[in-house]
Amino acid sequence: MSINRSLYIGLSGMNANSLALNVVSDNIANMNTVGYKAGRSVFQEMLGQSVMGVGGTSMAGGGVGFAKIDKMFQQGSLLGTGGELDLAIGGEGFFSLQGEVDGVRGTFYGRNGQFSRDADGFITNVTGLRLMGYQANAAGEISAELGPLQIDDSPIPPTATSKLSLDMNLNANAEVQTFDITAPGDTSDFMSSATVYDAQGKQTQVDVFWTKTADNTWAYNAVVDGGLVDGGTKGEPTLVGSGALEFDAAGNLTTDPATLGTFAFTPVGGQEQTISFDVTGTTQFAEKDSSVDKIKQNGSQSGTFQHVNIDTDGRIKGTFSNGEEKVLGQVALARFKSTAGLRVHGNGLYGQTFDSGNVIMGAANSNGRGQIVAGALEQSNVDLATEFTNMIIAQRGYQANSRSIQTADQVIQEAVNLKR
Repeated sequence: MSINRSLYIGLSGMNANSLALNVVSDNIANMNTVGYKAGRSVFQEMLGQSVMGVGGTSMAGGGVGFAKIDKMFQQGSLLGTGGELDLAIGGEGFFSLQGEVDGVRGTFYGRNGQFSRDADGFITNVTGLRLMGYQANAAGEISAELGPLQIDDSPIPPTATSKLSLDMNLNANAEVQTFDITAPGDTSDFMSSATVYDAQGKQTQVDVFWTKTADNTWAYNAVVDGGLVDGGTKGEPTLVGSGALEFDAAGNLTTDPATLGTFAFTPVGGQEQTISFDVTGTTQFAEKDSSVDKIKQNGSQSGTFQHVNIDTDGRIKGTFSNGEEKVLGQVALARFKSTAGLRVHGNGLYGQTFDSGNVIMGAANSNGRGQIVAGALEQSNVDLATEFTNMIIAQRGYQANSRSIQTADQVIQEAVNLKR
């Protein structure tokens, strides 16, 4: 075996370690790149020629080759930013992004969650690729069809109140009275108030007067100002609904809620409105005064878009000026059987290959996919201590191989000197 071969073996070692140093430098350069995954150099032995020895034939080494760069997909630290559309993935998965990269249109995948809205309302990354997910319809129902996520920031129309519910306690020690519409406050034991809305979003305050009519028996009378309803007189109370409640000796409601009736009135300039009244959670206990624990009604005024909130399942919820929330869509995450087989495209993007297997799409926080952490970004997983160690190893490897070349050169020189 020629001594010249030692020169090339040493050269292969220098080349491989030079490339390894490039990988280390790239990792350090991207230590602050959001979503960056550190690379790892993989060397492989190169076999040269057969060598006949006393013990038989064996294969002599031919040096070292740089096989590939492995991407290390371990989780990076999550850093809170407070950005409305800054997203991080806690666990497995990749954001799916659609658009053009290096002149090729397609779907790409990455962990960088620095998103914003473009002029058309689509959620895009820093290079303009659109985030993929499941869009919601006008009713807030999420579609099963995958597509670019678009935030609908159009105002939501008003909703007429159709149901009013109260959870409350009526004092069992209250006095028995007879209700008089002309003096509702003086002829009742307790009053609760609620604001309801018509189809145009107009508000009407409904005052419900509660009067104890007998032991364990109460009457309610719902009253509005006459100036707010057709046919009424401003300043005079107008009765819009009434009913009775009965309780057992333990203070629990025994009246069937379905028999409580409804409120019915026509707001000025509006349409007739019927509101069901639900007091299922009402009790009659003596140890505390009459009080309302909870008031709930299902109407609202019109609302303009304010901002979005994204939960751990990736559901995007729009918040509106009237306090309402509306589901706008859901972020999808991609999984692969082999992340090591993904193709690196740059800009923190990866592409599907035969080695990675087909992409498996689904909602965030489902079937092993990670959860979405809103207002945060995943930092690179570069560890400086590891990189500096690898830098020293690559440097020493390069130096050692250069020494083997020098030694081979000296041996050749000695062979040349034999002729002198």
